[in-house]
Amino acid sequence: MDFLKRRNRNRTSFPFRYAKELGFGLLALAAIVIVVLALTQRDKAASAPPVPSVSAPQASRGTVPNIDIIGDSYVAGSDQGGYGAANWTKIVGSRFYAEARPVDMNVIAHAGAGYIVRGPEKVTFTEAATTSLRSTADLVVVFGSRNDGRQDPANMKAAATELFSEIRDRAPQAKLIVVGPAWVDDKVPDFIVADSQALAGAAAAAGVPFVNPLSEGWFFGADAKYIGADGVQPTDAGHEYLAGKMYKLISANLAAMAAP
Repeated sequence: MDFLKRRNRNRTSFPFRYAKELGFGLLALAAIVIVVLALTQRDKAASAPPVPSVSAPQASRGTVPNIDIIGDSYVAGSDQGGYGAANWTKIVGSRFYAEARPVDMNVIAHAGAGYIVRGPEKVTFTEAATTSLRSTADLVVVFGSRNDGRQDPANMKAAATELFSEIRDRAPQAKLIVVGPAWVDDKVPDFIVADSQALAGAAAAAGVPFVNPLSEGWFFGADAKYIGADGVQPTDAGHEYLAGKMYKLISANLAAMAAP
């Protein structure tokens, strides 16, 4: 009986022992397969040509020039013309936009203002620049002013020098262009000529380009028709006329500034 019990016990334990040994064998075989596959993939990766890295395209943002324009009613417009879309600054800005060359215009214009006189709005060009000129300006244009009238040339030069210094302090990277006073025809009074000469002298001393509407004949001859019935202010057509001149001036300077 003891022999039969031992025999039966041996029959029962053999399948479990066999399964255990078989399990270990399968695990070992699976490990070998995994190692072989890993080595194969490594060899394929080593023999494959390298894939060039491609970085995501970076968005480029073009710089829009900031242009600040200081002036009187020849910039701001008047009842004779130049309000809204008819203003020469608007026309110039629209032309740049149409050519896919947008500019950001900041118009600092006060009727009756000048380098010395304040006019109805009680502000000179320098005072206007102090409150409204942008530190980010790339180009600053000062236009005028016939409003200064009969001034001592030394006082005009001093006032202009003060303005140019203020502009450079507030917008040190900006290029400055000075456009002298314009007149309504070729019969220019001596005091306007004297004011223009004083401004030209101040500009030269500061190393600033000076544009002289008197020597260039703005509104002279047949072009006097662009002055309104008041005999002082440009009409809408007059602002179109000024836009042609100012666009040429601003465009040329922006191109020069962008040149390497």
